Amino acid sequence: MHLEGHHEDGGWLLSTFTLTNRVSWEMMLQAVYAAFEYFADITIFVDDHSIKLKSREDVLSIPEAGNIGIGGESVVVKEPMLIIFYNQVHFINLRIRCGNDDLRDLDYEGFNKIVGPIVDAIELAMYQEPVPAPVKEKTSEETDEGGEEKESEETGEKAANPTDDAEQTEDTGNGEQTVDTGDGEEVEAPGDSEPEDATAESAQEDQAAEASSAEPPIPPPPAAEPPIPLPPSEAPAPPIPSPTPAPRKRSEFRCN
Repeated sequence: MHLEGHHEDGGWLLSTFTLTNRVSWEMMLQAVYAAFEYFADITIFVDDHSIKLKSREDVLSIPEAGNIGIGGESVVVKEPMLIIFYNQVHFINLRIRCGNDDLRDLDYEGFNKIVGPIVDAIELAMYQEPVPAPVKEKTSEETDEGGEEKESEETGEKAANPTDDAEQTEDTGNGEQTVDTGDGEEVEAPGDSEPEDATAESAQEDQAAEASSAEPPIPPPPAAEPPIPLPPSEAPAPPIPSPTPAPRKRSEFRCN
C-alpha cells in the first residue's frame, strides 16, 4: 500500500493508504482475518457498529456492508489502533492514538516505516487463502507434570495394596528358594534349585563352546629373507707399462 499522508487530530494520528488494486468484499474479510495477528483485545466494526463474534473464523462469513473495521491494542506500537476498509473503494484509513511524543513527532518517512509493513502484509493476505489459527500444543513442562502426576498415582495405589499381587521369596539355606504366594502356600521357585556342580559344568561347557567357535589365531609373519649379497667387485686392470726409449747409436763420422 502507498501512504498518502498522516496528521494529528484530537490525540489520534489519522492516515490514509491506497490499495494497489481494487478488491472485493470477500478479500476485505480475508484482510481483517489476517489482521488478528497484529491486535490484542480485538473489536470488529461493521458500518461503524461493533459486532460480537464467537470465533475468528466467523469474520469470513460477515454479510456485505459499507465498511468493516478492526480495532484493538496494537502489538507493534503498543497503542490503540483502528483499520477501516471501505467497500467499493480502493483506500483504507488507519488511526493510532498518540500516547507519547515519539509518535506525535513522526514525519512521513518514520510513520511509514512503522505502519507500512503491517498494511503491506494485510494487503497480501487479500490474495491468499486464510491461514487457520495455530492450535496451542502442550509444552514439555506440562507433559512432564502430567507424567509425574500419573506416576505418583500409581505409586500411591501400590503403597495402599502392598500384599495383593506381591510375591515373597525366602532362601531355605540349601540352595533352594521358596515363593510365598500370599495365600499361605509356599512353592519352590523354578530355576533356582539347580546344584552348584551342574552350574559349574554348564559354565565349562559354555567356555568350551566359545573357545571352539573362536576364530583360529593369526599365524605370525614369516621371518625376513636374508639380504641378497652384492656381486664381487672386479679386479683392477693391470697398469699399462710406459714405453722405454730406444738406445742411441754412436755416429760413425769422426772429426779429424
